[in-house]
Amino acid sequence: MTARQAIALVAWREIHEHLRSKVFIWSTVLLLVVVGGSTALSSVLHTTDKTYRVVVVAPLPGGLDAALQRAAKPFEAKVKLEAVRSAAAARARLETRKADAALVLSRNRIVFQKTIDTKLAAIADGGVRSVRRHLPPAPELTAATVEPPSSSSSDAETLVAMLGAMMLLASLAVYGQWVLTGVVEEKANRVVEVIVATVRPRHLMAGKVIGIGLLGVAQIALIAAGVFDAPASLGASVALLVPWFALGFALYAVAYAAAGAIASRTQDASSAGLPVTYTLLAMFWLGYVTLSVNADSVLAQLLTVFPPTAPLVLPARSALVGVPIWQHVLALVLVLVAIYALVRLAGRIYGAGLLRSGPRLNLRAALRLARQP
Repeated sequence: MTARQAIALVAWREIHEHLRSKVFIWSTVLLLVVVGGSTALSSVLHTTDKTYRVVVVAPLPGGLDAALQRAAKPFEAKVKLEAVRSAAAARARLETRKADAALVLSRNRIVFQKTIDTKLAAIADGGVRSVRRHLPPAPELTAATVEPPSSSSSDAETLVAMLGAMMLLASLAVYGQWVLTGVVEEKANRVVEVIVATVRPRHLMAGKVIGIGLLGVAQIALIAAGVFDAPASLGASVALLVPWFALGFALYAVAYAAAGAIASRTQDASSAGLPVTYTLLAMFWLGYVTLSVNADSVLAQLLTVFPPTAPLVLPARSALVGVPIWQHVLALVLVLVAIYALVRLAGRIYGAGLLRSGPRLNLRAALRLARQP
């Protein structure tokens, strides 16, 4: 049996076993209920069309109102148009929040108070283009703001960042514990002695991590697809949760597997995994506090690419302030290198401790045992 076949066989075994477990079944049912409820609630809350209040500096072109209504239909919105005599009057409407935007057609501009609403900007651009009978792709209007755009994160951005990080933390801990308890139970009932007669320990560890990881990715993808009713601009940040869960799980799950291999009894499973769990919690809180204080600080940028914190920090920081492409690439490379190094180290500990009985090994004894040929 080749290494690939052995890993695939073990992974399928893990998937098959957990698909039959009541814990996985009920957790998936609960997720489906949450996702379905979120979708239903979103559709109920958005049954009425949003009405944008737009002021236009006179003179008002003929047919503009009808053109804006047509442009707003694909966005499930309406436009309430009001003509004002001067740009100063339009600005006063914006400052008193009696208008969402002002059209200054003589300057080909649409002006917002502080934040540009991309949907309304698209509606106005389409409506004005229709009245003027101009063809795309050149934009008809330039969007601007009266006040400088706010540098603080929006409520949606903060919600996606916080819930995403907490969901990743909980998922990594839960699925990591599955790996840990699975290894300890197999050691305790001596099943592992039969398995390693045909499968090498490192292939057994890899298959176990991949199998449980695939189940975790499926559930995380289910959450990311339905729970977050996030704006389209945050879609990429929500989508980052899935691949970074997979990378974070690969990083921490092999550590949980090694911890399970050095425990000898089922009762030791919790205490054996505590160092990994404490490390995971410490990385989460370090990232949380840093992003809360200043998501653009030097420490935040370091935590974005530091392998133990990258799976938790990078998606959250991407939602809050955005992450440059080079930091995405650097974080990915460093995490993959860390996974490779940890797999080699944890694989030796796993192989050395898997068939060992007796009292639980401490970390120093496990490392010494792993160095033996």
